[in-house]
Amino acid sequence: MTSNKSRGTSLERYIVSKLRDRGFAVIRAPASGAKRKDHVPDIVAMKSGVIILIEMKSRKNGSRIYIEREQAEGIKEFARRSGGELFIGAKIDKELRFVKFDSLRKTEIGNYVVDMETLSIGLTFDDLVRYVDAKLSKTLDFFM
Repeated sequence: MTSNKSRGTSLERYIVSKLRDRGFAVIRAPASGAKRKDHVPDIVAMKSGVIILIEMKSRKNGSRIYIEREQAEGIKEFARRSGGELFIGAKIDKELRFVKFDSLRKTEIGNYVVDMETLSIGLTFDDLVRYVDAKLSKTLDFFM
């Protein structure tokens, strides 16, 4: 039987490998369970000056993933300082999507939630790569 932590680690490594294959410089910086006061996203990926930050979350069963307020505030601050764009990589059952952090719903007590509705508007892995590649595209007026 595979533990939740090893499943999460495996998913993170899989995403890191796929991002590297698509031309990104990638760092995996898992901090779950670490006795750190600062919160760092699980994955930092860079491509030609574009930075994306991914906090990975998964649930084998269920329809919601919660991100505690303290962790959310920490990764948002990391994103602000780095200039990176923050995504939650959410896998519920077998559905894996990347949701912009700003699209998450905040609960009454200040936590954030990814539910099936939020997941449905998320990007697939290929959409995420295309999103970054589109940021790298330059229009003709850029060169004038």
